[in-house]
Amino acid sequence: MNLESNHSAASVSVRNLRKSFPGSGDDQTSRLSVLGGIDLDVAKGEFVSFFGPNGCGKTTFLSVLSGLLPADEGTVSIDSAGQTHVGVIFQNYRESLYPWLRNIDNVAFPLELQGVSRSKRREQAQQLLEFLGLKIPRDGYPYQLSGGQQQLLSIARALIFNAGVLVMDEPFASLDYSTRFTVRDRVQEIWTKTRTTTLFVSHNIEEAIYLADRLVLFSKKPMRIIKEIPVPLPRPRGASILESEDFFRIQVQALKVFKEAMLQ
Repeated sequence: MNLESNHSAASVSVRNLRKSFPGSGDDQTSRLSVLGGIDLDVAKGEFVSFFGPNGCGKTTFLSVLSGLLPADEGTVSIDSAGQTHVGVIFQNYRESLYPWLRNIDNVAFPLELQGVSRSKRREQAQQLLEFLGLKIPRDGYPYQLSGGQQQLLSIARALIFNAGVLVMDEPFASLDYSTRFTVRDRVQEIWTKTRTTTLFVSHNIEEAIYLADRLVLFSKKPMRIIKEIPVPLPRPRGASILESEDFFRIQVQALKVFKEAMLQ
């Protein structure tokens, strides 16, 4: 599977995106504003990380962007050369995999929904796993895999139908500390091979910077963008870059802006 030549990454344009939910209490007319008017442009093939306080609306933003929730106002435009699919990687990856399906069939499942024959979709799934360098037993089941392997299986499933945009909502949160490092670097390798436009939410500022071309900082609810910080660090990145002056400078800048915004 030659994703390098066939894959079509997409650009993303968000304008004045707003979303609210019914408020609590007796007042049935009250609304809780979650997204307070977001404008964002993401270039084709760009890896953008999002960082913000707990409960600020990051998951809501990704859900609206990927079409899982409707917006109250504003637009999301995804532009590519052909039909664009958005692949979503959830935090609860164990629940998103189908335990009754073999690993290869979990990866191939989106193709089954498209009516691709079993032999053809299994062949494509195997080619994708080989292309991505994922050594996952094709005839095993998800419960037999480690947490890191299960998350990588979810990523492969999202890429099987040539997703133009990959949305990752805190994908490493359920992984243990050491596994996070391993999977983080595998995600970097996969992105380097596919150049899929990637939108990545993390509560770990170090992790967010490590993977990103650009870091976007969010405010408290109603969520707005408070700062966009370029991350012009060389790739591929390894653990040593975390000790570099350039990485430290970006991290200090981001934390300074974030802390000032939280005091407002």
